[in-house]
Amino acid sequence: MDKTSTSDSIEITDDAIALERKVGAERRVEIVRSLLGMSRAPVAIFVVAHAGLASIFALGHMPTFSTILIGVVACLTGTGALIGLNDLLDVDLDRRRMAYLNTAEELDIGSTFIHHPVAKGVISMRMGIIWSGILSVISLYFISLLRTDLWPIFIAIAVCVILYSKLSEVSYLKFLAVASAVTLGALAGWFAVGGPVNATLALFIVWTFVWEIGGRNIPNDFNDVEEDKPLGIQTIPVVLGPQKAAQIVFGTLLATFALSILLIMTTELPPLFMASIPVIGAYVLLVPAYNLFKDPTPKTSMKLYNRSAIYPLILLAVLMVTLYV
Repeated sequence: MDKTSTSDSIEITDDAIALERKVGAERRVEIVRSLLGMSRAPVAIFVVAHAGLASIFALGHMPTFSTILIGVVACLTGTGALIGLNDLLDVDLDRRRMAYLNTAEELDIGSTFIHHPVAKGVISMRMGIIWSGILSVISLYFISLLRTDLWPIFIAIAVCVILYSKLSEVSYLKFLAVASAVTLGALAGWFAVGGPVNATLALFIVWTFVWEIGGRNIPNDFNDVEEDKPLGIQTIPVVLGPQKAAQIVFGTLLATFALSILLIMTTELPPLFMASIPVIGAYVLLVPAYNLFKDPTPKTSMKLYNRSAIYPLILLAVLMVTLYV
């Protein structure tokens, strides 16, 4: 063999190795995006904010740094595990939805993360189960560092997630399951710092429950009405119609607004924060809810959802600032 042939052979081998490494790197990135997408990583931030808000309401001041650090890890991993569980339970339903929409091959390349990766075939069911299992173990470990008696809350949320999935094609009352799950997640922050069982806790529970129903669950279902109907998925907008659903949204968010006023009246939080509650509630909840009442369409509903979803995060940010002012 001459030197030219040998040189060409080496170049081809090097190119093949480089290509293999590139493909391998792209696949690893795809897996990471899939796992984070399955667990809805951005949503976990909102859950942390709500639990953090609960802990400050319970104490009247900021928790210790160690409690915050451990709680954030427990909450992030726990939320990721339980949302991932829901994704795994809904694999067949998601595949039917994608087949109906003719998007079975869509991999959300333009998105930061890949949603429903198991249903799309990007990762296997086994990998999804392992991922949710690992996150569950990590979360339960950090929960035990806070308080071992918080474990039942994690299990109760998992039960709510399973109920929500199983009721998708049975009853629109499934919203009660998801509202319960969100409320339990927030309560974990309350009990993690040893919060008392009092009127403030009761108001916090009801406030969180009705906010989840009117601010996130029903508005989010508006966007899927056209695809939910042929698939037999039961939601309030599908069963009761957009106009009735918009009325329920307005009513529950009006109740959320009123409950927020009653809630702060039972606490001794900074006056500046207490004065900001009505302003934030009116802008974030009532105005977009009224707009949806007048125009019950997916576009208007999404505007409401986008504002309402960050409601606890806004409250937490304002509360933290006022605590240090």
